[in-house]
Amino acid sequence: MNLRKKLIIQYVRQFSGFVMVLLICFLVTLAVLGMKLLHEDIEVDLSRLTASDIAFQLINDGESIRVEKRVEKSVENHEGWLQILDEQGNVIYAYRSPADIPSRYTPGEWMAMVQSKQYHVKHWVVDQLDRKVIVLYGTPAPEEELMSLLQAAESSGSAEATKALQETFLQKKAWYAIYDREGRLLQEWNHPTAAPKLELIEVLEKEEAPLYIMSRFDEQSQMMYLVGTRHPVDPPGTADESFDNMMKTMLLQFGLIMIASVVIAGSWYALRVGKPLLHMVTWLEHLAKGNYDEPVGRKGRRVGKTRKGKWKRSFAVFKDMFDALSRLSQTLQMNEQRQKDVERTREEWITGLSHDLKTPLSSIFGYASILESEQYKWEHGEVSQFGRTIREKADYMNGLIEDLTLTYRLKNQALPMMKTEIAAVETIRRITVEMVNDPIASEHQIEFRTSVTSLNAEVDPTYFRRIIINILANAIKHTPAGTLVLVEVSSYGNGGFQVKVKDNGPGMDQDTLANLFERYYRGGHTEENESGTGLGMAIAKQLVLAHEGEIAVESELGYGTTVTLTFGSNRTPANGTQ
Repeated sequence: MNLRKKLIIQYVRQFSGFVMVLLICFLVTLAVLGMKLLHEDIEVDLSRLTASDIAFQLINDGESIRVEKRVEKSVENHEGWLQILDEQGNVIYAYRSPADIPSRYTPGEWMAMVQSKQYHVKHWVVDQLDRKVIVLYGTPAPEEELMSLLQAAESSGSAEATKALQETFLQKKAWYAIYDREGRLLQEWNHPTAAPKLELIEVLEKEEAPLYIMSRFDEQSQMMYLVGTRHPVDPPGTADESFDNMMKTMLLQFGLIMIASVVIAGSWYALRVGKPLLHMVTWLEHLAKGNYDEPVGRKGRRVGKTRKGKWKRSFAVFKDMFDALSRLSQTLQMNEQRQKDVERTREEWITGLSHDLKTPLSSIFGYASILESEQYKWEHGEVSQFGRTIREKADYMNGLIEDLTLTYRLKNQALPMMKTEIAAVETIRRITVEMVNDPIASEHQIEFRTSVTSLNAEVDPTYFRRIIINILANAIKHTPAGTLVLVEVSSYGNGGFQVKVKDNGPGMDQDTLANLFERYYRGGHTEENESGTGLGMAIAKQLVLAHEGEIAVESELGYGTTVTLTFGSNRTPANGTQ
């Protein structure tokens, strides 16, 4: 999976998690709000609750059933009473039950209780485990008594009766209003908001009002009497004000929770995503300063990995980038080391080249000084000898300069190749014979073998010859006397051929093998001749590549060296035998 897909998956996962956290916070807030509203309803008016609300307030341990303490407190505050009945009408729980309330209900007694004018009765049928129970809640209902007192006082018309009536209404926190047949207000007490004109819709609304209101029309006097009472603990506006305050508090709390969630999620996200990015930036800064080691933590461990060596979750997404940075660090470190090696070998090469140039220059300068001197008279043969020496030294210097020019032309692909078809096997055999007869190989054994009798190849004859000579010269120069140098020619692939130059000399160390084809490198053989330009193998490799071939070297200290040349394009092989 590439980095883009990993980032998409991670961001979607993190965003989904953040949304889930917000959703959970919202649901928790709603649940808390619902519980507070339920508790508020229990405290203000138990009769507002639904059967499901009541079910949550029941405690059933299997043997007995009761209600929560807050329900009992609400019943007590409202001067009411509460009973729980089983399916047969038996009271299985009672709280503050008056003496006139039965402990078992028959259908008739139940109807009498429901229609009772002495109590305001509310009941709920609740499912409890494998049975149903009836919760019965009652509060005092003084309206009937107050209505009778009001009608009696109005009938008597005495001031004492009216005063006694008002004291009674005051104790009961009640009010009354008297309207005529047309709904016009005639008299009110403790009810300043009484409508001066009572419409039919208002009569219906008063019957549905949360207050306990009783109305009665007297046929004889043609007047309508209204009596209203309120819960003992419910002053006007208490429920609405409490609900508004509760909503404000809950909204404030929810807002604070949302802000805290955003801050926490943002901080967590910044740490989770920012820490790997900061680590990468720090790593790049180290690379810019030439420090190629990955930054580590305080305890010396890699920042992105655990003690067990596994990637941390926040870093695992960027694993590909860290791997790329690791490879980049290794490459830069290798390039820096290679650059140092190149500088070192260049200095060594310049030193050696200066020495190689000074030696023939010294000879040329010496012979020129002798010839220039008038103190001596040289014979013709001696002058010829001096001239031949000067020419040989000049040829040597010219060869060095040509080698240097050739390697740079090859590097810049500025060397024209004049390819013609040659007999490759015969050409290599002749070059080998020439090397056998060369004085530099007089102390070496050179053999030639081939598995094909003839093989045509399209090459540049001059530069192909240069390749074989350079490889053979390198094998002879860097091996001791008596070393066997074997040249093998064989067919290869479809129309190609291989040339192998093997020796059983001392071999090369790894440093020499790695730098064998560097332009300025002079090898680390056990038996090394310090003469030479250090360009022979570099030129050989560049010429092989110019012929679209391949060159490979295998060597180990104490086991000799094998150089393999492979040419595989535009070949016309012929059948041959071992």
